[in-house]
Amino acid sequence: MQMAAAGVNSAKSEALASAKPPLLSIRAGSTVVSWQKTAIYALAFMIIVGAGLRLKGLGSIGFAEDEINKVEAARAYDRGDYTANAEHPMLMKVLIYLSLRGARYGNSLTGQSVLDEAALRFPNAIFGALTAIPLFLLTAALFDQKTGLWAAALWSFGVNAITFNRVGKEDTLMVFFMLFAFYLFIQAKQIDGNEKGLVSRFRNLSAVSFGLMMASKYFPHYLGLNMLYHHNYSVRERQPGYQRWTTPLSFFLIVCVAFVVTNPAILSPKVWNYLNAYSGEKLLTHTGYLMGDRLYKNTISRSPFWATPVYFYLLYLAIKVPLAVLITTIVGTIASVRRWRHPSYGFVIFMLFFWIVPYSLMGAKWPRYLLSLMPFIYMAAAVGVVLIIGWVSSVFKKWNSGGAVTWAATGSLVLLLVVWPVWTAYASAPHYALYSNEIGHRYTAYFFPHDEFYDDGLNDAIRFVCAQAPPSALIVTEAPGVVRYYTEKFNRKDLQTHVLSDPNFAVSDQAPAYFILQRGRTYFENQDKMKQVRARFPLVYASCIRGYTAAEVYAAGSGMSAVTPCDDARR
Repeated sequence: MQMAAAGVNSAKSEALASAKPPLLSIRAGSTVVSWQKTAIYALAFMIIVGAGLRLKGLGSIGFAEDEINKVEAARAYDRGDYTANAEHPMLMKVLIYLSLRGARYGNSLTGQSVLDEAALRFPNAIFGALTAIPLFLLTAALFDQKTGLWAAALWSFGVNAITFNRVGKEDTLMVFFMLFAFYLFIQAKQIDGNEKGLVSRFRNLSAVSFGLMMASKYFPHYLGLNMLYHHNYSVRERQPGYQRWTTPLSFFLIVCVAFVVTNPAILSPKVWNYLNAYSGEKLLTHTGYLMGDRLYKNTISRSPFWATPVYFYLLYLAIKVPLAVLITTIVGTIASVRRWRHPSYGFVIFMLFFWIVPYSLMGAKWPRYLLSLMPFIYMAAAVGVVLIIGWVSSVFKKWNSGGAVTWAATGSLVLLLVVWPVWTAYASAPHYALYSNEIGHRYTAYFFPHDEFYDDGLNDAIRFVCAQAPPSALIVTEAPGVVRYYTEKFNRKDLQTHVLSDPNFAVSDQAPAYFILQRGRTYFENQDKMKQVRARFPLVYASCIRGYTAAEVYAAGSGMSAVTPCDDARR
């Protein structure tokens, strides 16, 4: 009996020893401590530098129309109305509301001026920098801490992640909580099933994270992808005595509770009525996305092949992701395809495939959606980096005494994938979205003008009109919210605003009128009117950003002289 009991205890001990310890724990007196200290210091450095890059010139770019909707939502919150901007959940808007209030309170105390633009984007910039933490944890849980550090570094210093982290939209928060939810669920699966208390703790934390993810953006399919992945893969090697658990109903109840607590507006019938109209495309005032010289429909109802082309996202990645990152991503993806049965490599392929295929088939496409793909791009790149270092060390093993070749290969890749991207990102500030790699340099502001400018330069055009326009002049634009905000800021509330794509508006010689045109805001409803404006009225102002045309002002009946267009207009 004693021998049998000892055998059972021994088997149980071996099973427990084989369980992968949570990355958030530290075992004193082991090499895990030193590795975790190194990881903590490295992550702290990445977060600080990453935050600096995301905060650089944060308020120097004017608001986009989408961001004005957040400003108006914050003002509605001040009035106790939590149903504003109802197509999006509350969590992002609450953080923006608190940031704007905090900035104004700080201004009153210090006398310093913090721009609303910077205050609105501040939460995303911070959460964007902090996303290095869950990305490291998730990658390390699947692979190892070295791979995790590479993935975190690529995110922290990656110009593409930085670009979208500086926009006042919901994607940054969603990605932050999504990665934590994935990591915590995997951690729960990797712990021995006999440790029921620890399993429940991680599983419940994952549920809370999924709830916060959906309270950031109404994209619940990532929860479905998580469950589908774990249905097909086991992230823990099964040992004798291993107890596999199924996801209990309480997990989904916690997801719902966390979602409702952080997004109580979802309980309002007014919000549901708005969501119904929004999802039915009944609130669209204009349609179309200009790619190159062609205008495409950009609505869900035109999916899959009668809207923006299926290569939309692949083209963006090909010309906007730094080449070194692109190459290592391809290496890591190929390696993952070859090892797809392994749960770690399988996770990379699973997430890449189930992102790029459905999103590419969806008619409504926006580059900012790519932010939720970038963690898996960087994860694949990190896998590629580790494989390249290992391959180089193996090929030149005769000269790898003391790890000299390994260190040389690592240093070279650090220069290519960390140092160079940091400099690239720094040099691109504050207009990060205009970055293109060596392949796409000549196509900058050509295929994706709307998102590469995202109303950048529009505030300068409005400032020019406010300085030149006589009383009660007319401003015609496709961003009425931005015009209202800046005309109020520039003390020109007398100026009237009309939307060019409004079917009830016709281009006329009525003076004084100023037409602010943006190539990225070319729609099916306004393209003919834009041609009329350019043909009939002089260009009196051009907002040029790095030689590219961000916004143009045409004046009717002002008597103003024409000005020279931006460099790209003359090419």
